[in-house]
Amino acid sequence: MKGVVFDLEGRFAHFRKFYTNSSSLSYSLPPRTTVEGLIASFLGYERDSYYEKLSSEKLHIAVKKNMLTRSITQTLNYIKATSPSKLRAPDEHTQIPFEIITGCDKECKVSYRIYIASDENFMDELQERLINNRFVYPPSMGTVFFQGSVENACICEIMPENISEYTEISSVVPAEEIEDIKVGEYQLVKEQMPRDFGDSRKVKKSGSYIFDQAGRNLELKLKNGYYVVKKYGETDEMENILFM
Repeated sequence: MKGVVFDLEGRFAHFRKFYTNSSSLSYSLPPRTTVEGLIASFLGYERDSYYEKLSSEKLHIAVKKNMLTRSITQTLNYIKATSPSKLRAPDEHTQIPFEIITGCDKECKVSYRIYIASDENFMDELQERLINNRFVYPPSMGTVFFQGSVENACICEIMPENISEYTEISSVVPAEEIEDIKVGEYQLVKEQMPRDFGDSRKVKKSGSYIFDQAGRNLELKLKNGYYVVKKYGETDEMENILFM
């Protein structure tokens, strides 16, 4: 399959958990639906217009956490403003806890590697826009006021592989695909994340995903194989992934 891989980076991120209501809790990495929306923004698709075109059957997405992160919680004041004057003196406001993902280093850097594969017609345009950093809408880290950047974009080929031995997997892994995990110094996290949206932005599919909090590769025995990512460049680097 045609593929492209890039790093999404920024200082802060927020990927809202779909089952939260009054408190805005965040995943520690972007769910598939968030990356789907990011790709739609790069291509200039209108909001809520792309769920079928970029569904999991047509657009394959994998995510790797590049580094250890931490979360902090701030309280935000949400106001009800029905006119410009209400911005200065609102009648109503609500305080909402808001979870923010940031880095553990001095730069407070957050970084994720995104793998995209598809045989659909939009793939050529997407590859060109990522390689040349030319987007219809700029990248963000889950919400528009946390701006991000695209780094290290590279065209690649993504090929299926089926080996029954233990294999190192770089990306987030669907829990149902794991037969066994080799013991290691992992900080394993399991999160329930959305996979596809349906009409009216309702969650159509969701799943449980396993990853290491520090972004280390997991050595796994899998039930149904995996995919090999071969990057084109000076090193011809290869990685093993599973799609979300």
